[in-house]
Parts: sequence; structure tokens; C-alpha cells
Amino acid sequence: MDPAYDELERRSRYLSSLVRRTRLADPPQPEPELKVEPKSAVDLKPVAEPSGGEGKAEVKERAVKAKGATNGEERKVAVRVRAADMPLPLQRRAIWIAREVVLATPRLESKRLALALKKEFDTTYGPAWHCIVGTSFGSYVTHSLGGFLYFSVDKAYILLFRTAVEPLSHP
Repeated sequence: MDPAYDELERRSRYLSSLVRRTRLADPPQPEPELKVEPKSAVDLKPVAEPSGGEGKAEVKERAVKAKGATNGEERKVAVRVRAADMPLPLQRRAIWIAREVVLATPRLESKRLALALKKEFDTTYGPAWHCIVGTSFGSYVTHSLGGFLYFSVDKAYILLFRTAVEPLSHP
């Protein structure tokens, strides 16, 4: 096999085991409720729990009913957390924002969704958040601990992650 591919696989397995160990070491704590409430009664609890497999997470899918912006009829939005290393309140916030943007437009506008998530997380939780939105993309990123979420809303796949910001030292 290609040595670069082997190295990527090795790093991926290491990061998965690190995330698993971190989750097991931290006991669950009560979560504060979000200040912003959704307009409809919706359960936005994304769940990605370790399942004891080889770095795989058990993923639960939620169907969300909400009023569509275009014609006033109710529209179901499927929300699914694919992978997460992020506290649940931040996950809920990201999913709520993504859901609102998806429902506000008749068709997917990837740039608008990415911009909305990035701006909200940069202003609320500090700088260096990155967001990738699309229906088909590949990625391999390094993120800060507790700053990674990969989820889908309908057919839009969203990768939201945070990187460390280090000040530049001028010579």
C-alpha cells in the first residue's frame, strides 16, 4: 500500500481512540439549555455515543417537522450526526442554525449555510471555526479538542471544526 495512505489511516485510528478515551474519562454533566428556542416543538438532541466498535459511533437520526418558508406547509428535515467531538449544547446550536438556514431557502445554498455557521460560532465561541458544506466532499482535518462536528441536514453534509490560533512571532 501507499505509505501516505497508511500514515493517514494510522493517524485516523489514533484520533478515534483519543476521542473515545476522552469521552469515557469525562462523566456526563447536566447541559444548560440554549437561550434561543426553535419556533416549533422539536427535539434537537444529536447523539453520537461510543459503541465499543473499532472507532465507530452509534448514530441516531432525528426527523424534524417545521414550517417551510416558501409555502407555509410543514416540511420534514432529517438531521443526522455522523461524527462528533463537541459538547452537546454546541452540537444543538449548530444543528439548530443549519436547520433554520435550510428551511429558510427553497433549495440548498451551501455558501450561505457555511457562512451562517462560521459567523455564529466565531462570534459566540471565539475565532478559528471552519465550515465545509456540500453534498459530496472529502476531507482530512486536524481540529482542537472538543471542536469537531460532522452532520447532515437533509441532503446537505456539514463539517464544522475549530483549529488552534497561534499568534505570529515577527523576527
